[in-house]
Amino acid sequence: MEVDDLTEEQSNALSRFREFTHIDSVETCRQYLAAHDWDVERAIETALISNSDLPLNTNDDNDDDDDDHRITTDQIPSAPPMPEAIPNQYIPQRPVSNTLANDHSTQNPILRILHIPLSFLYAFYRQIEPFIPWPVIHFFTSFLRSLFFGGRTVDPITEITDYCTYFDNQYGARHPAFYRGTLSQALRDAQREVRLVFIYLHEKNSPLCDRFSREVLCEDALRSTIGDNLLWSASRDTQEGAQVSRLLHTNSFPCFCIIAHRGSQQTVQLKLDRYTDADEFLAEVINGVQHADQTLQFNRERQNSRNSRDRLLEEQNAAYLDSVRADEEKAKQRLQEENERRKLEEDQRRLQEEQQKKLQEFVDFRNRIKQAFPDEPSSTEPDIIQVSIRLPASEPIRRCFRRTDPAKLLFEFAWTNSNVPDQFELLWGYPRKRYQYEQIGDKLISDVMTGKTETCYLEQIDEENN
Repeated sequence: MEVDDLTEEQSNALSRFREFTHIDSVETCRQYLAAHDWDVERAIETALISNSDLPLNTNDDNDDDDDDHRITTDQIPSAPPMPEAIPNQYIPQRPVSNTLANDHSTQNPILRILHIPLSFLYAFYRQIEPFIPWPVIHFFTSFLRSLFFGGRTVDPITEITDYCTYFDNQYGARHPAFYRGTLSQALRDAQREVRLVFIYLHEKNSPLCDRFSREVLCEDALRSTIGDNLLWSASRDTQEGAQVSRLLHTNSFPCFCIIAHRGSQQTVQLKLDRYTDADEFLAEVINGVQHADQTLQFNRERQNSRNSRDRLLEEQNAAYLDSVRADEEKAKQRLQEENERRKLEEDQRRLQEEQQKKLQEFVDFRNRIKQAFPDEPSSTEPDIIQVSIRLPASEPIRRCFRRTDPAKLLFEFAWTNSNVPDQFELLWGYPRKRYQYEQIGDKLISDVMTGKTETCYLEQIDEENN
């Protein structure tokens, strides 16, 4: 029964009335409240006292239960037609008024006696209702019920496995494979894989279920009809089976359903809870599968569209990541090249500084040699030797030396000339011998030269070969 046309205050009044009177029919409750101008206390008093004279209900109460169900049921073309209400049919309704309670109280002395205490109790309950800790009370009652009457908690997967073993032992393994899990798991897998879910609810002590299992469930026709879809089955005496029975409002067994997903909504495409003939039953199942194929096609197209969109997004993300990675590699390469350039510039600068420093040191060294170099001896002195040093790119230089002079004076004399490099070696004698400033040591000129005149050849030494 729809209650969307009620205001918030009327909806609250309807909820309080149903909670106190335990009347399941929403239409009956609305008639009580409407007859008393939505006065909850007066309507409850009338319902408690005059329970036999309820207002007339023009709708089936089972429709109200279906409204609160999460799984919606579509009309199946192959299902037998349900009787429809005659439109604009006038149904006389007897108004409920305060005189009804007064008349019954007058006619029934017991009700007249109970009227006052019941009214008092209800008024007292209305006063203390906002202060009652209902969650705490529900928790303790649930705890006590589970402690004394709950028994051992059974794993639903274990129950399903035990049921499948029982069914195989009872009817053989020729039936389509049962899904070994809970219904919620089967629904999630079916939604992900775009498949139907076939549900079979079994009752162990039912001759019809026994007959259905042998004539339909274990035959090849149903196996080919189900195909690669999922078949979930449970017994009524299991927790999962009882919960699904309440969910599908199953009152008779065997119960066979087909559930499909349309988007995120679960829809019951077919529900059969009566069995008379195998061929008729299979015909209705085949019609239900054909009807559900439209929903499957919609789901496949939606999944393909989503997969295409996800694939395009992945390609875009991959291209973006590749671009970012290429940019990072380029930036890393530029940084490396910049570091190498800076290092090379730093090495060149340091080398230039070192060369400049060495050049300055050599200039200072040459100036000291010029200042401290001894005077040339006279040609008339005994034990003198005439030395000529041939330069690579200029005229030779000549000077007289005493034989007792250090041999290093030969090199220092060459350095006094501005055309002589800082690193060189002298060659003289036969066979030619090479001498360097650092290697000649404390030798005298007489130790390395024996004649009165001597010609030396100056050769520059590369710094890296020195």
